[in-house]
Amino acid sequence: MNFASYAPALGLLLVMGLLAWALQWVKKRTAPAGSGQGAELRLVSQLVLGPQQRVVVVEVDGPHGPVQLTLGVTPQHVRTLHTQAVGRPAPGTPAGTAAPTPSYAAVAQALRGGAARQEPAA
Repeated sequence: MNFASYAPALGLLLVMGLLAWALQWVKKRTAPAGSGQGAELRLVSQLVLGPQQRVVVVEVDGPHGPVQLTLGVTPQHVRTLHTQAVGRPAPGTPAGTAAPTPSYAAVAQALRGGAARQEPAA
């Protein structure tokens, strides 16, 4: 076999591979802020309620600062259960106390499409 006849093809293949790698490197280095590669959306926690039901808390950067969204997630849809600005108590909550946490039954009912009822705190 004459390997010299394959040299131009192998050289071209090597150049194309290096060019593809260089383009990916430049693209990663020059990605604009807010292009989805940053931490605009962050998963805070999740709770599995059933085989295909879960409650997920995510933090997003809103126009007035970070906001936490509590979402009910099923295979059919995603429903917002609660919204709260990070660093501030929920509206109507006295200073120094935590916002009431919805019960498991209220969250499960909200995921099924019913109205979520808040049970009185004990």
